[in-house]
Amino acid sequence: MSRRRDTLGDRGRAIARRVFGDRYGVALWLGLLVAFSLYWRVGIFIADTYTTANTLVAVAEGHLNVVETPYSLTLGSQPGLHHVGGELYGRNYGQVALAVPFVWAFRGLSALVAPRLLLLGLWSGLALAFVSQLGTLGSRHTGVSRRAILWGGSAVVTALFLLGVSSATALPDTALALAAFQFSTMLAAATTGLVLYRLVGLWHGRSVALAAGAAVGLASSVGFWASLPKRHVLVAALLLTTVYAFARSRIAYDDDRFRRALAFRAGAYLTAALVTWTHAFEGFFLVATLGVVDLVTARRNALADLLVIGCALFVGSLPMLLTNYLISGNPAKPPRLLPRVDGANAEFVPDTMFSDDGASGDSDTGAGTGGGDGASDGSDGSDGSDESGGNGGGDGNSRSEGGGDSSGETGGGGLGAIPVLAPLLAIVGRVGDVIGPAMAFVPAAIFGGFESLTDLGRMWHVFFRSGHIPSVRYHLNGHAIIELTLLESVPVLGALAAAPIYGVRLLRRRASEVGRLPSQYSPRAQTDLLVAALAVVFTVIYLERLPLYSQLTVRYLLPTVPLLLYAVARLPAVTGAARDATRWLVGGYAASALGGTALCLAVVAGLDLALGEVVQFHALLNLGGAAVCAAAVVGGTVAPDRVPSRVVAVGVALPAGLTTAFVALSGLLYFQYAPHALDVVRVAVEYLPAV
Repeated sequence: MSRRRDTLGDRGRAIARRVFGDRYGVALWLGLLVAFSLYWRVGIFIADTYTTANTLVAVAEGHLNVVETPYSLTLGSQPGLHHVGGELYGRNYGQVALAVPFVWAFRGLSALVAPRLLLLGLWSGLALAFVSQLGTLGSRHTGVSRRAILWGGSAVVTALFLLGVSSATALPDTALALAAFQFSTMLAAATTGLVLYRLVGLWHGRSVALAAGAAVGLASSVGFWASLPKRHVLVAALLLTTVYAFARSRIAYDDDRFRRALAFRAGAYLTAALVTWTHAFEGFFLVATLGVVDLVTARRNALADLLVIGCALFVGSLPMLLTNYLISGNPAKPPRLLPRVDGANAEFVPDTMFSDDGASGDSDTGAGTGGGDGASDGSDGSDGSDESGGNGGGDGNSRSEGGGDSSGETGGGGLGAIPVLAPLLAIVGRVGDVIGPAMAFVPAAIFGGFESLTDLGRMWHVFFRSGHIPSVRYHLNGHAIIELTLLESVPVLGALAAAPIYGVRLLRRRASEVGRLPSQYSPRAQTDLLVAALAVVFTVIYLERLPLYSQLTVRYLLPTVPLLLYAVARLPAVTGAARDATRWLVGGYAASALGGTALCLAVVAGLDLALGEVVQFHALLNLGGAAVCAAAVVGGTVAPDRVPSRVVAVGVALPAGLTTAFVALSGLLYFQYAPHALDVVRVAVEYLPAV
């Protein structure tokens, strides 16, 4: 029996090493989950979540179609709800499928423990596991004994648990599915930090990798959306995992381990294809970009290798293909291309909602954008039509529907009557059905995005400064100016001001390698090439749609944030600062986070600011931090002898801490859209000034 236990323990540790890499990866992952839970609110923040949450309940009960709406009584308050054949369907089924096991687990455990205490116990368990990891790691670096760290940390967690139990309020059972949905998103956000830690760790030391992984969750917009069940966090995690698998395959090629390289290549395509199950639009561009870079840079593209890659791509796409076929009858037609349900006052009566021709009975009432009185109810009503190339749901649906109808009539007469040509025309028509939706949105997204680059005013409001942006419908968010640009929401990206300087120097240093084939590049250079390609593609395809209301942190570009942070971590000035001035980096971050939080609370209390004013105060503060960061990193790049690593470390830490202050205060104080998951947090927040 003991041998069996030892064997199981060894296998468990081996699996943990494969997933987390080492204890530092485990501690990072657990720490991010614990941090996300502190500002977790169980409720609907963006109106789009009504649709996906109701879809989750349906899938958890064993069917794809939505037959009840526990989180909304009307169809109009559910943007992105679609219909076909008299049935209602949601979207993002891959994201929904990830949360289903947690719904079952939460519901099962709720039979033994009250829902509120269940969430408190979940957080306490994660916190104790985190303390256990800190006990082992902290004793190596601080000189404090492992026992002291364990006892001290456990005492704090126990005290918070008891306080939470004594102050617990009721949480209805219906909220469990939504809580599970949010928890699955937090897992995806924490995993994004873990994957970036492992990816950066391939090229740089552990201190640099830890700083990058922590920055994803604590100092970027990924942390802002961590507890909000939007698809962007999951797509970011899968996209970064694809890059990591690609990097491992290139390292294996460099070591002449071709089987291992092929396994990682297949894993990259499998992961990329899984994105299509959540969002076919983004999955298509991810697979296409990966395919181009992979085939160009691979050292071997034998037929057997391509067959393995094709099988991996098919397996990864299979969930999406099956789901699409069960819903629309066309494996290449996702729910987002189906007719949308309109009508802000439409009651949930599926049997009488549709007329005989399948049109919505209330189509004249306009698109159900689910607008609202504040930020929590605002939503991009066109979000569901991304595949239509930004031309609106109606246009996209009419094109895809029209294509299907015309191709379906091909074999009815004319040349279709010739027996020899009929099967061929039928095949051509079927292929047209399959590729028609893609051809409707791909060119429009690409050309529209590049055309938008020439609109400097729009680019300014997307990437640099928000303020009052023309054309944004602020009335749908209660006239609150809460839309931030990419730099305002992730000011540490100011470090990328040094990227052109470093790039020019790198090209000069490697001028002899410019003429080499991409397959002869180093694994690090090939990975950098994929990261750059994905960052450009995932930015360009959404530029035509931005800026929009209720984006808050330009959430359409959220999948690019981990890629951009990877680029920051690759800058020598930043790498040197994280490696040689770790204490300055950590101390500067802590001081910035605490000081920024105190300053913002004082401003809120002293000036009695409204929500939009508070968010814009953070925007200006973050831009100031971004400017300091840019100056420090550029200085460390241009004149490393004159700008020491500790100056660069403090310059990078400043905007990181300010972002943490914004993310934490947004969840704790600014956006009060639902009760806190942890009552102990609710008790503490009661003493903070209200917005």
